[in-house]
Amino acid sequence: MPCTTARAHGNVRITPTVLHSGPLRSARVAPQMDPRSFRGRKEDKSTISVAMRESSVQQVALVSAEFPRHFLALLRCSYDAGPLILAAELQRGAVGLVQARLRCAVCDIEYGIEDGIANLISDPLTSEDQYEMAIRDSQHSSLPPDRFVPPASGWRSKLSDLLEIPHHLSELQPKACTVLEIGCGDGRFTMLMAQMGASVLAVDFSLNSLRTLGSRLQSGIAPTAYHLRHLCSPSDLRGRVALVRADASHFHVAPRSFDRALSTTPLDSREERLAMYRSIAEALGDDGRYVGSVENDDLTRRLLGLPLARRYSSGIFIEHFSVAKVWREVSPFFSKLRIRPIRPRLPFIHRLPSNWELCLSRLAAATPVLRHLGEILLFRAERPVRQPTEGIHRRGSKLAKRLFRWYMSKLGKDSLWENNEPI
Repeated sequence: MPCTTARAHGNVRITPTVLHSGPLRSARVAPQMDPRSFRGRKEDKSTISVAMRESSVQQVALVSAEFPRHFLALLRCSYDAGPLILAAELQRGAVGLVQARLRCAVCDIEYGIEDGIANLISDPLTSEDQYEMAIRDSQHSSLPPDRFVPPASGWRSKLSDLLEIPHHLSELQPKACTVLEIGCGDGRFTMLMAQMGASVLAVDFSLNSLRTLGSRLQSGIAPTAYHLRHLCSPSDLRGRVALVRADASHFHVAPRSFDRALSTTPLDSREERLAMYRSIAEALGDDGRYVGSVENDDLTRRLLGLPLARRYSSGIFIEHFSVAKVWREVSPFFSKLRIRPIRPRLPFIHRLPSNWELCLSRLAAATPVLRHLGEILLFRAERPVRQPTEGIHRRGSKLAKRLFRWYMSKLGKDSLWENNEPI
């Protein structure tokens, strides 16, 4: 049964919903977060809305999601990366599982699927992660499951989406691919990728974000002002999207099972980010591609001496990255990396008509100097770095192999290299 656990942060009381399965008697169970372990910062997060200060979060009834069966083979245990098997099917929907229990084939730990969302949270989150999760849960708990209305300004505004989303999708090329999305939120990228024919495993640690996303899948309408040109009419996307609640720094999937990966939210610490990059590299096939984005330490911020670390107006922590820092953190896991700024912020541009604003922003993004005003660093990483596996042959040169085999046959010998290595 779903339950709520009250969390206190400073003088703010937030009540995020925590996912539980039914009673699990036959095996060890992945622990849920203990409210006593939540020890946030002592300072007052004064940027949180007054509504959050005055009342607990009220849950809005949303349509349950369903977890498509064909995604089960991609899931792994958060402790030992062992494969997960379906231990009990409690409720089935039209396209997938609504209530179920999963068990690790290695350590016997059980995880639950409730309301179509697989809960793979293992260890307690850091206090900062818990604080962010509580804020995001509160933001999505009161959202009605109807058509998305973009705000007039900010990162979810129409201008922001029109400048940001096309670059991500162009780099990712998710059509007909299996995609791992880390930090899916309420699904603005998730649903666009599914509309393009991708199968998406969407991961987030905010339960209410996932529930909001799940409630929108049947309508097929993405929560964004950006729309795909070729899309005639929205269709049911429940069979193309599987929702997972997990900590991105302690999350495993079947190795080399994904064609693409996407993340648009950097984790708070370097250790967490490196763990995520490692997991993504292991999840991708040899020809896979990872597209990510972080907040840029852009030219304006450097000239004005603004902080590298700050908080959004919501209270969520954010760090600004340089190209060099992104390169240092991502390059150990991918041998091919491209980084560029997007979504430039131009002064006084908001006073112009919206069409002019969009055209000038796109022009600035393509101009050598002005593009350094971009608020987002977009990177594309390819060729995942692998640990060498004993006895596994590489592709090599077909011509060199043929010449060697011809030469050895002339000598009347087998095609063996030193130490009897077959060619």
